[in-house]
Amino acid sequence: MDKWFGMIALPIIRHMSVNENLLGLGSLWDAEQLNIERDVARERERERKSELYFSDAVLALAGASGVTVQVTAFDHAVHVRRIGMMWIDGVVCGSADRAIVPFDAIGAAYSPSHCACTTTQPNHYEMVPLGAVLRELERRASSVTIIGERFGVRGRIIGVWRDAVTVRSAHRDTVLRRSAVRVVLVDDSGRS
Repeated sequence: MDKWFGMIALPIIRHMSVNENLLGLGSLWDAEQLNIERDVARERERERKSELYFSDAVLALAGASGVTVQVTAFDHAVHVRRIGMMWIDGVVCGSADRAIVPFDAIGAAYSPSHCACTTTQPNHYEMVPLGAVLRELERRASSVTIIGERFGVRGRIIGVWRDAVTVRSAHRDTVLRRSAVRVVLVDDSGRS
């Protein structure tokens, strides 16, 4: 086998100048080196992503076109306007209803593709916990509808606990575990 290679390759190499011969090998070497660097960079990016969380993936997805989330136990998508610490604040697709959704209730996040709604890029990542957002709704006496896996209650938030929310409706006060809350719909239409 080596005998045949020498018979074919030697005449070609003999007719090439030394510079042409080295130039060809150098460009092959440079291309191989570039491929190695790209592979290393891709592997570093994979390792970096493996250390990040869902919130980071949502932020990366947000980009310039915005992001939409699908909420479990809720039939509508939500267009994200703000991303907070383990929650998003947005608008229900096809309406003007404001929706606050804990990350635990998000089934999927995707870039809006076929929706006719006007989407915007989320403002920024806010270092504000969900409890602070709920306390703000309590202070403003906003009308809310809280939807869980198998329940819903409409009223005003009158208490925000470490792991619960108390809602006063027309008939009774209800204490809800925050882990059971899937979406908080806010109705500020009657407020100025």
